[in-house]
This record gives sequence, structure tokens and C-alpha cells, in this order.
Amino acid sequence: MGALTVWRKGAGSFSAEVVNLLQTFATQSALAIQNARLFREIEEKSRQIEAANRHKSDFLARVSHDLRTPLNSIIGFTRIVLRRMEGQLPNLQKENLQKVLISSDHLLNLINELLDLAKIDAGKMEVIAESFRVEEIINMAAATVEPLLKDGHVRIIRDVTPNLPPLKTDRDKLKQILLNLLSNAAKFTEKGEIKVAAWTENGSMKLAVSDSGIGMKPEALEHIFEEYQQAEKTTASKYGGTGLGLAIVKKFIHLMGGEIVVESEVGKGSTFTITMPLELKA
Repeated sequence: MGALTVWRKGAGSFSAEVVNLLQTFATQSALAIQNARLFREIEEKSRQIEAANRHKSDFLARVSHDLRTPLNSIIGFTRIVLRRMEGQLPNLQKENLQKVLISSDHLLNLINELLDLAKIDAGKMEVIAESFRVEEIINMAAATVEPLLKDGHVRIIRDVTPNLPPLKTDRDKLKQILLNLLSNAAKFTEKGEIKVAAWTENGSMKLAVSDSGIGMKPEALEHIFEEYQQAEKTTASKYGGTGLGLAIVKKFIHLMGGEIVVESEVGKGSTFTITMPLELKA
């Protein structure tokens, strides 16, 4: 409890105006004290949340790092066996080893995503700028994703404006961004085409990845860039994935000074458009 004490030198009572004013002072003082108490509690909760986030990021980073070493060994030895025993393995054993390789590569990608997310959350993700032609990165990403296309029912189209100026930004992160977007497009497109385009507009580089896939509902677009979120609850069970890819894409683009927007319609596909500076600012 607190007390506000007021007295007067002469005999008599306080006027109603003075009493009302003092009541206002008392009420405001009580509110100020309560607000200060709440502010201290919020500060303490913020410190606890920040500490919990640090512990989570450290845990993810350690676990991801420890898992990658044996997983890389599994992938390496499986590839060696497939290469050296070419023509000697029965078809069934060869198919089983290829399944091991595919599953291991998938698991390695998930671990790398968790590690990237932990680095970003901890503020330890570095951005390294270098000059390069955006066409090179588009061709590399498209060539990597082409084996994922559905048996010739889907084709990748490149639409790059001729003589684009060099882009000075993080080459590896841009490649990972395009790989994630193209892989998503390949996953959700049964037939038709996937298009990756690049052009300049108002002094910025524009990159767009569009597909003729399943598309998304308007209400789903608000959450697709959140961690561990997917457009529909049934998407994960049918198509797989953890919902980390687009979250990392958006975080990478923000680290590189850019923005990403998405447009989509159910049954007609989706378009992800990136806008980023031609030169990464320090």
C-alpha cells in the first residue's frame, strides 16, 4: 500500500476542487506505480525469452553439426558402393541403395535448414557480397532442380532479360533462395511449367519464380513465410517438408536488403517475386 498525505497550515476543510484534484493525483500515482511494475515484469520476461532463444539456437546448431558428420559419411559410402559395384549389384539392391541416398540427401537438407535458421536467429549468419551474372545462378539452380521434375510432364522455362547488369550480393545465398523456390515449385506442380525470370526495374533486380501447380488459398498466404508453417494441413502429409524452406528464403532475402511477395490462386499456381538491390549495402 502507498499513502499520499496532504495538510494545510490553517484550520478548516479542503474545498471540493482540491479534494478532486488530490484524488486525481492519487489515481494517477497508482497507475504509474502499476505501469512501472508491469514494465519490470515485461523486461524480465523478455530476458527469459531471449535466453531461451539463445539456448534453442545453440542446441539446434550443436545437434545439426553433430548429425551432419555421420550423415555425410553415409552419403559418401553409399555413393562409393553404387559407383564401384556398377553392373554387379542386383537391381533390387541397387534401388534400395538409391533410396538410402535419396533419404540421406533429404535429411541432410533438413539439417542444413535447421542450422541456417539457428545461425540467423543467433545473428551469426554472414552475408558476403561479390559481383556475378544472375544468369549463371539461374542456370545452375535450374539444372539442379530439373531431375526433380515429374517425368517430362513439367518443364522449366528461363526468361532472363538480355544484358542484365552484374549483381553484387551473396552468391551462395541467392543460389539457395532460387533452389528452395524452384524445389517447392517442382514439388507442387504435377504438369505444366515452372518459369524463372529476371529483369531490372527502378534500379533494382527483379527475380520471379512461377508455376502452374496446386496454388494456395488467400488466407494461407499470410502464414507461408512463418517457421514450421505450410499452406494446408494436408500438404505436409501428401508432399512432405517441414515448413522451413520459405522462412529461410525470406530471412536470407532480408539479410541481402531485399523483399519477397507471393501471389497465388488455387488450381492455377503461384508466383514468388523478389526485389533486391543491384549492390548489397554494408
